Amino acid sequence: MTRILAIETSTEACSVALNAGAEVLENFELAPMKHAELLLPFVRGLLAGAGWTVGDVDVIAFGRGPGSFTSLRIGIGVVQGLAWGADRPVVPVSSLAAVAQGVVVARAVPATARILVAMDARMGEVFHAAFRLDDDGRVVSDGNEGVSAPESLSPPGEWLAAGNGFERYGALSRLAERASASLPGIWPRAAAVLELAKAWLETNDPLNAAMAQPVYIRNDVAEK
Repeated sequence: MTRILAIETSTEACSVALNAGAEVLENFELAPMKHAELLLPFVRGLLAGAGWTVGDVDVIAFGRGPGSFTSLRIGIGVVQGLAWGADRPVVPVSSLAAVAQGVVVARAVPATARILVAMDARMGEVFHAAFRLDDDGRVVSDGNEGVSAPESLSPPGEWLAAGNGFERYGALSRLAERASASLPGIWPRAAAVLELAKAWLETNDPLNAAMAQPVYIRNDVAEK
């Protein structure tokens, strides 16, 4: 078994997960502006509970965004520090994909359905992406990630809505009425990042610590 430590900080939620045997341990808290305060204690607590050190972990997975500039930098700074310090590789996972994977955990998803994720990006916009299920019940991308006005989203066919954009913007709340299910309360979580990192490792090699970089999508904000 590949031992994976996963970290997700792209939104107001902060979480860390670890696969200890057949069980996935997770610390999760919805705590805006507290990522710097919570993250390392979460990591230390999970590792201590499993009787491990960072050196016992095979790979560190992380939510790469898109999401909040500040919270992403905090999380990825910790990932880089841990990975360099313990000489461990990293695996990047889309934070939007982590939301979609959370839908799979929360309810049965028809094999033919698409999951549309929309997360509040502030400035009157949402980060969005569509996903479908693979044969193993994990989500895979069904198009490019983007950032745009809520009014621009109009998915075809059978789909499920997920992410806080569907409750924070009226246009998306109305759009969600056409979905087969709406789950606006699902956040990107480290446990989902861990599951998707396992899928990555089935077909890809992990990356060196220098490759732990955020994906902002909205480049003008990143440049500021």
